[in-house]
Amino acid sequence: MDQQKQTYISPIDNIRNSYSSLSSAQKTIANLILDQAENVCFMRLEDISKKIGVTNVTVIRFVKKIGYESFGAFKKDLQNYIQNNVVPKRIVKSEISAFRDSSVDDMIHRVIQNEFDLMKATYDAIPIEVLYETALCIKNARKIYIVGTGLNEPVSKVLLTRLKYFSLDAQIIHDDNPTLLPYSLINIGKDDVFIIFSFPNYKNFAINIAKCAQDMGCHTICITDRPTSPVAYYAEKLLLCQTSSLIYYNSMTAPTSLVTMLSSILAVCIQKDEAVQERLNHISSYFNE
Repeated sequence: MDQQKQTYISPIDNIRNSYSSLSSAQKTIANLILDQAENVCFMRLEDISKKIGVTNVTVIRFVKKIGYESFGAFKKDLQNYIQNNVVPKRIVKSEISAFRDSSVDDMIHRVIQNEFDLMKATYDAIPIEVLYETALCIKNARKIYIVGTGLNEPVSKVLLTRLKYFSLDAQIIHDDNPTLLPYSLINIGKDDVFIIFSFPNYKNFAINIAKCAQDMGCHTICITDRPTSPVAYYAEKLLLCQTSSLIYYNSMTAPTSLVTMLSSILAVCIQKDEAVQERLNHISSYFNE
């Protein structure tokens, strides 16, 4: 086992070692992977081919050229490499060393200002009508499925609490039992909404749920950090949050604020819905003395 670890060559090194012997088309594929490995590792064969204008066969020949038996084997190795070697090193930024000579007051004020800037940048990039349309989509859903694992899970729970307060039929989908998961999704359809939180490091679970929801005709609301993130491809409504803080690569300030914003718009929409208010008043009449 120790020998295997010592002789392991990462997919990035495999590409670099083979680069000089690649054809022009294969070098185009290599450049894409070297520049955007964190995104490419979650892309389908068809998506890569379409993005750079080559055939599926060309991509398959490329991965075999650099030493893999199949595209699936290459994709799995690239995912493992990114998640085990690249992303963990990016939890805390290297720029943190710049704070060593700063006063505590200066450091705190800079962090606070950065968090404000993240929220401003987030809301500046999301049109008001998109926020409103997203809230209406949630309000009119038959059932709401929420996906958020890892760092995204606390934000997902906040959203669930808000939706439950409005008596909306919502639940969080967990990734702890993939065998039973298809049974819990057996009745999903065009009147259902999936709200998917996905920030680095991206998880296959969220990506597969987004793909499934789209294929089944459901509404998909994807909350992520950039338009090139893996789940963005499957979004009907795409809400981008700025999450790069001074210290950490992922700040959850903007996503949490966005949840509050959507639930606030939702509260107003429900309050203005005469049919809902009439039904509430009718039910309330049974309990008023």
